[in-house]
Amino acid sequence: MKKLLFILVSLIFLMTACKKQKPAEYTVLGRYTPYENFPEKLVAKVEKIKEINYWAVPRGDTYTRGDRITIKDRDSLNWTNDFEAVYDNSGELVRCIFLDENNSTYRLRELFKENNLTASLKYTRADTLRYIDKITYNADGDISEISNLRASPDTLLYKGIFRYSLKKDTITEHWSDYNGDPYARINEIYNAEGQFIRKEFYDEKGNFAGAVGVKYNDKGKLSSLTAFDKDKNIYSVDEMTYEYDTKGNWVKAIVTDSESGKVIYVERTYSYFD
Repeated sequence: MKKLLFILVSLIFLMTACKKQKPAEYTVLGRYTPYENFPEKLVAKVEKIKEINYWAVPRGDTYTRGDRITIKDRDSLNWTNDFEAVYDNSGELVRCIFLDENNSTYRLRELFKENNLTASLKYTRADTLRYIDKITYNADGDISEISNLRASPDTLLYKGIFRYSLKKDTITEHWSDYNGDPYARINEIYNAEGQFIRKEFYDEKGNFAGAVGVKYNDKGKLSSLTAFDKDKNIYSVDEMTYEYDTKGNWVKAIVTDSESGKVIYVERTYSYFD
């Protein structure tokens, strides 16, 4: 739904929230989905979620659904792809299908488990396997390392080392390139309720490169997303209003994008395990 962060785009599919395995009292829409830079907690055990983005058309004091946002539109709009995410019964992501305006698969991310932990990911585009992630864990079951490899030839591109604060409210990711040289650092911060609130990006020299911060409404859903540039100035602010299903997950959103002045109409559908 929301805007893709302009910082470190080449690594955006790697830099994600990495919490340990959990009972599926809720479902996290986060890593390896379009929401990896601002993860969202969904109510209940979600089996499948599909999200489609449209141009919003004014109608009185509200908006209605207009044309579907195309891949070409996104080149200038800088907006996330439509997608369908599928989860297993434990609340872990199985695959995320990125869709074009014709509901055809644009990109595909498939995750595979070993010993009940997600151990690898395969990234496919244009029916060709492009990248593989190999994931390892610490004794607490939290991700400790991700190695990103080019699929053919099998070559290391980047490696991320993950460190956690004592309360696990801050995750620090140290990324290096194939030579082991520093590439980027990321801090991901959560509040006392376990909600994501801020992600900070730093370059290979440790200089601040940008950030994204979020606020929530009284239902615990994202109400605003603020992006900051390398000088810590506000780059853009997106504001959201919603309609909800009986579970408490939103099914329609109106998103106002301060950067472009555009208004986006977003629809979601869900399938639940219970």
